[in-house]
Amino acid sequence: MSKDMFKERGQSFEDEYFRKHDAKLVEKLRERARLEEVAEAVAVKLQVDNPELLGRIMALGVTLDTASAFLLAPLVQVAWAGGAVTDPEREAVLRVAAARGVEKGSPAYARLGQWLRERPEDTLFDTAIETIKTGLSVLTPAEQAERTRRTVEACRQVAEASGGLGKVLGLRSGVSDEEEALLDAISSTLRAR
Repeated sequence: MSKDMFKERGQSFEDEYFRKHDAKLVEKLRERARLEEVAEAVAVKLQVDNPELLGRIMALGVTLDTASAFLLAPLVQVAWAGGAVTDPEREAVLRVAAARGVEKGSPAYARLGQWLRERPEDTLFDTAIETIKTGLSVLTPAEQAERTRRTVEACRQVAEASGGLGKVLGLRSGVSDEEEALLDAISSTLRAR
């Protein structure tokens, strides 16, 4: 066998390895998997496809135990959009987290609580959105659109949680201009190719 044949065979095995890991991520994203399982599949994809991004995530102190919280960082960012997190916003973030399998008392739940008490740096939010977008990249355009819609809808639930007087009076949705701008930015970033 020539060197080229070995190289081609090796490339074939590598391609198959990547396809299998992408297929696992697709499966986790399509099923109602816990965020913890999605986070593990995304980590494997990043290890292979984007080790630089994985390095940035690790530099932020994100571990496999807290990765599911990291995937909810856009909700935390929306909660902080008004400069402080209100109790209804905190409850909304934690309610969405629980619905997505983040268990009370887990390291991920504790990390969310920390981020809701002390605002993280923008780097955390930007890196989280980039990571989510990378995870979505394995899906079909229709599935990407649906996942993006669900992410933005969860963020909107947080934005609407406090509401303010306008919501009480039925005059507005309760989403501030800052929150609306952030929702638009998150949506645009996730939809961009």
